[in-house]
Amino acid sequence: LQFTIYNLQKVLKFKIVNLKLKKLFRHFVVSFFRYNRFMKSIYDQIWESALRKLQVRPLSTFEMEQKLMQKFPKDRGSVLKVIEEMERVQLLNDRRFTEEFVNYLIQKPIGRMKIMVESRKRGLDPDLVDQFLVDANWSEEESAKIALQEKERVLSEEDPRKRKMKLVNFLRNRGFKDAVIYKITK
Repeated sequence: LQFTIYNLQKVLKFKIVNLKLKKLFRHFVVSFFRYNRFMKSIYDQIWESALRKLQVRPLSTFEMEQKLMQKFPKDRGSVLKVIEEMERVQLLNDRRFTEEFVNYLIQKPIGRMKIMVESRKRGLDPDLVDQFLVDANWSEEESAKIALQEKERVLSEEDPRKRKMKLVNFLRNRGFKDAVIYKITK
C-alpha cells in the first residue's frame, strides 16, 4: 500500500503533505484496488459458487439451478450459462447423477414410491429412474422383506393385531405399495 501511494504521488508529480488528504488518498487507493483489481465478474462468482457446491456432494442440474438462483436471483442468464458450461464439460450430468442416486437409494430398504418422490425432489427424469431400477434388477418385494425383518427385530408389541398395523404403517411410510405390503405381511 505504501509503495502504491508513493508511486501514485510520483506519477501525479506532487507530494501529499496534509494528513487528512493523505488518509483520504489512502482510502481511495484501497477502494480502487479492492473493487477494480480484485473484483471478479458475476459469471466467475457463479462458477466458483457452483464448484464449491459440487465439492460438498453431487447435484442434478435442477438442484444446481435452484441453489444458484437462491444466491444470485438477479443473474438468471449468467446462472444458465454456467450450468450449460458445466454440462458441456461434464461437471453436471443428469444421467450419471440419476444412476448414482438410484444405486444409492436401492441399497436402503425403501419402496418405489419413496424412490420416485426423492427423485422428483431432485428434478430427475422418472423414466430414467425406472430404467435404472430395471437395470439394477431391483425388486420392491425383496426390499420390503428386508425392511420388515429389520423392523420386526426392534418391535416390542405383543398384540398381533397392533403389531401388524405398526408393520403396515412402517412399510407405507417407507414408500411401499399396498399390494406388496399385504403380500408380505400375511
